Amino acid sequence: MTFHKLALATLTLIALPTLAAEISVNYTYNGNHNTDFSNLRVSLNIAEVTDDRGEDANLIAGDYSSDTPLTEIIRNALMQGFEHGGAELAGNDADMQLAGRIISSQLQTVDRNGTESLQLTIRTNVALQGRGRTIWETTLFGRGTVPLSDGISSAINAALDRMIRELVNDDYFLIEIQ
Repeated sequence: MTFHKLALATLTLIALPTLAAEISVNYTYNGNHNTDFSNLRVSLNIAEVTDDRGEDANLIAGDYSSDTPLTEIIRNALMQGFEHGGAELAGNDADMQLAGRIISSQLQTVDRNGTESLQLTIRTNVALQGRGRTIWETTLFGRGTVPLSDGISSAINAALDRMIRELVNDDYFLIEIQ
């Protein structure tokens, strides 16, 4: 009987780190970046985003997992950011493509002016590629900080909004595509 209890306890301890709260991420870009992409001088494709974290593809950060891979969530957010500015995105035969690579995602609980808050930081390397080479590259820091009571979904939305803002307000990036 003792062996069975020990085996059950061991299996429970092994399984605990893999238990994550699964959430559904329904991100919609509601920001207002005021960048006009309706007259791009090149056709642009948002390529598949890859994940260098070496973890579960659905892991957002901490103990939170999504029903959709984080790569798809980020790609969808990038597409929405461009479409918000009037861009008509092209397929794989585009003149240029924006490729993304998730470097890390971290979740912390921080104190913001006396309010316990969730701070989600998603670091994504993005590269504008065309004519067989990388034309422009940077790492975007999508950081969203929201009161703990607002929950992880709000932190995800804030992080993605900031990531889009950071990209579409980068002067060097805009020079290359406009």
